[in-house]
Amino acid sequence: MTTFRGNVGNLLQHWVLCEVLSACQNSCQRLRFIDAYSMAPFADQRPKLDASAPLFDKVCRRLPGEQSLYERAWLKLAPNTHEYPNSASFVTAAWRGRYSMVLCESDPATIQQLERWARIAGQFPGCEGIEIASGDWRGHLRGPLLTSADLLFLSFDPYMFDRHGSGRNPGNMDPADLDRLLNVLDGVPGSVVVQISTYSANNDNAQDNVREVIASRLGGGGLQEAALIRADGNMMSLVFKRGIEGGAAIESLSTRFEAWLSSFRR
Repeated sequence: MTTFRGNVGNLLQHWVLCEVLSACQNSCQRLRFIDAYSMAPFADQRPKLDASAPLFDKVCRRLPGEQSLYERAWLKLAPNTHEYPNSASFVTAAWRGRYSMVLCESDPATIQQLERWARIAGQFPGCEGIEIASGDWRGHLRGPLLTSADLLFLSFDPYMFDRHGSGRNPGNMDPADLDRLLNVLDGVPGSVVVQISTYSANNDNAQDNVREVIASRLGGGGLQEAALIRADGNMMSLVFKRGIEGGAAIESLSTRFEAWLSSFRR
């Protein structure tokens, strides 16, 4: 059994992912996608429903809905099922050029599913290889990273970003992880995008405070905050960039996401 939340957090993370890929498409042809928390290629169980589940269901029922790249990719990937794709699957549907992936995952059952999926997806046109990195992402992402791609996209969607320290929970991120990330990016040529999504403001982690910590730390490493997109008071996605052309399409993400989501609330 593979699970997913099926809430506004899924809509936020993957709508943003698809829109950023679209914004980079004209200036970059070769993508290296690294996912720190990969999850199963397709999840089919929703054991815990929250207050935003009906909104997720409304978007799902109306696919391709507003004809966004995200909705069209979702429909293409899961046309007649109740499954929900992971980030890597969305990349295969949304990116038009060549790509390679490193998918980090610590759950053994999920790793097996990713490995089976990678054997199939590795034959897709444009795919230059998919590596399944078993275990905590911190053991795999150690700088400096070598890549020949002209766009490096790193995706992080922990349970939450805890500005006070994540303690023993590897599913969270904290300021020390940002230092690890900067070590990975040290000397990497070409364009870089980092998307960090967090889903809880618990433990005195108000969104503005978390944003300040992340932007300050990554800004010191040459990454510019390009967009802050909020789904509610708990869930937000931050996008940072370096060497990206066409930044206006990324900088408008917040306004466009709000307008897109509002069309389903009516």
